[in-house]
Amino acid sequence: MFRPREGYDPDATDMYVPKAVKYPWAPDTYLAFPPIYYHYGDTNPAGRVALDDPARRRGDGPLETQLMTSRDGENWSRHPRPVWLGVGAYPGGLDVHQTYMAHGMVRRGDEIWMYAYNTEEYHSGGRFGPFRRAIHRTVQRLDRFVAAESPYDRAGTLVSRPLTFTGKKLVLNADTSATGFIQVGLRRADGTAIPGFGVDDCVYVSGNELRHVVEWLGRGTDVSALAGQPVQLVIRTRGSRLVALQFEP
Repeated sequence: MFRPREGYDPDATDMYVPKAVKYPWAPDTYLAFPPIYYHYGDTNPAGRVALDDPARRRGDGPLETQLMTSRDGENWSRHPRPVWLGVGAYPGGLDVHQTYMAHGMVRRGDEIWMYAYNTEEYHSGGRFGPFRRAIHRTVQRLDRFVAAESPYDRAGTLVSRPLTFTGKKLVLNADTSATGFIQVGLRRADGTAIPGFGVDDCVYVSGNELRHVVEWLGRGTDVSALAGQPVQLVIRTRGSRLVALQFEP
């Protein structure tokens, strides 16, 4: 479940303690934060191996933390970029070369707090001290681990599988910033239109909100008349990040 992938990861990389957890605030969601160790030595090409020279004081290589996600805890997808917790300048003036997430997370209102152990030392003793270590707190907004991102210069479209729902309103966790937008349409499972709920009828979703209620011109926000019927969601999005959606009472 947690190992480097041939042809996907660079040669001579290792995966360490993944810190896998069941995410408490969404159904069927598992998260892991494995550190990925990038070896300098015992590999190719020569330009990479040169970094393993003790005179460079880099040890055997640096280490970054990536994000993995799963719906069942057994089949995982990895999201290596943007890197979850990378190397470089950190608060306190540290020049970090290894990052390790602590296990679990803490919710404070609409924020997720996580903690990480970070060190200026390279793996296997690089820099040979003195070096500094620290525990840093990371803060992010609720549920914002991965997103469906759309390009800035053109609109893209997402179409869901047919689904049934309960509830009265559709709520998005999304960030369009100022110049992006999202529109959502509802259509029947066979692809035919539902009058008043088309993509073009949707009032633009504009802004950076955790709980934006979708609205349609002439229909408002109430979708309860469609509850229990198979429908598809058609989502038009440009220059935006769609994090999550759900139907609510």
